[in-house]
Amino acid sequence: MIKISTGEPSTLGTYRKIALSLSDENSRAVKFFDEKIDNSPNGEDELVLADETQMLNIIIMLLQLSPR
Repeated sequence: MIKISTGEPSTLGTYRKIALSLSDENSRAVKFFDEKIDNSPNGEDELVLADETQMLNIIIMLLQLSPR
């Protein structure tokens, strides 16, 4: 299992938790991960192969696009 710097697994669920900790349920970042989880055969446990830095950049970009 691939782990990120926090020691957690590199999964959609982990990145959703990160996005949620920085925003709320209505943010684009959280909704992005909700959609990916819904469309994934493994749900929250779907492995994310992208680099952690890239994933964090996606979260930040989506949060900047979210209405305040």
